[in-house]
Amino acid sequence: MTVRRTAKTKYKDPALDMKNTRRATPRLTPRERQVLSLVAHGYTSKQIGEKLGISPRTAETHRVNIGRRLGIRNVAQMVRYAIENKL
Repeated sequence: MTVRRTAKTKYKDPALDMKNTRRATPRLTPRERQVLSLVAHGYTSKQIGEKLGISPRTAETHRVNIGRRLGIRNVAQMVRYAIENKL
C-alpha cells in the first residue's frame, strides 16, 4: 500500500494497491483465458486453433480481443500479463 500526503490528509492511490489489481483487471471470457494461456506458452494462432478445435482466424480474433480488453499491443506483453496473473 502506498500512502502520500496531499493537503494535510492521507491519500491512498487505488492503482498502487496490489489488492485491487485483480478487481481492476478487465474480465476475460473463459475462452480468452485459454487462448492467453496458450499464447504465453508460445503457441501460434494456427496451433491454438488446432488445440482448441477452432479456426486459426478465430484464435487470432481472440488474441485481438484480449489485446483490446487489456490494452496490450504485442505478444511479449501478453506473456508478461499471463505470468503476472498466473494464467
